[in-house]
Amino acid sequence: MAPAGRPPVPNEIKRRRGTARPDRTPDVATVVALPMADGIPEPPADFGLEARRLWERIWQDGVTWISPKSDAEAAEQACRLADDVAIARDRYRATREPADGRMVATFHRELAAALGALGFDPASRTRLGVAEVTRVSKLEALRAQKR
Repeated sequence: MAPAGRPPVPNEIKRRRGTARPDRTPDVATVVALPMADGIPEPPADFGLEARRLWERIWQDGVTWISPKSDAEAAEQACRLADDVAIARDRYRATREPADGRMVATFHRELAAALGALGFDPASRTRLGVAEVTRVSKLEALRAQKR
């Protein structure tokens, strides 16, 4: 079930606007980093193409906040939903039945919720308190290249 009200504004946007309240926004220096996964875990053998693509994306893009011990089951569920969306979409394209279209929409909503629970949107990362998008100046980018 979707939460009532407007979605929370990500902390990086609050900081950029200058509306971040110190008593409600964690200090960037105090954000705790979880131990990172070392490499991509082996996906379950029964995954389809879409599930395998999402599995790799989850462990590559979310490596800084996805824990292989506590989040593996949630990642697996999201990947299975990705396969379900692809199958339902193919069926809807073949039949054009309204019931099949509703199934695509249902699976898509569930997949979006599962990805949100894993922190794959700004509002979810804000709720988790694990990652923020920071702007890198051109000078900082050049210094990073030099190192």
